[in-house]
Amino acid sequence: MTSTPLYRALKFVNVSVVVLLLAGSCAQSAPRIVLSRDKVADRGAVEMKGTGFTPKSAILSHLKRPDGTEFNPLRFITDEKGQFTHNINTQELPLGKHEVWVVDSGGVTSNIATFEVTQ
Repeated sequence: MTSTPLYRALKFVNVSVVVLLLAGSCAQSAPRIVLSRDKVADRGAVEMKGTGFTPKSAILSHLKRPDGTEFNPLRFITDEKGQFTHNINTQELPLGKHEVWVVDSGGVTSNIATFEVTQ
């Protein structure tokens, strides 16, 4: 049986779709953090949730003060899905905008999230 142009085009499309589906199912989402709020009183807390990290691995959480200096990073272990949750207590934080981000064990950095500590 000879290949018609339509048959060859359909065969190419089918192979391309299979390759795209396989690539999408194997790709891990990029590490991402979200905060429960963007403003918090100085006696409150902000919940940080992370997804897309390497499962059951160490991560480093970075927190930058409003003056640009950074606290010592905190080490956490992700769960079997590559997720974590952490409460940031704002009682000892200075007033102003803070930045937080997390670095995966493979060196991949999450997005930077910000929150403001107010009176």
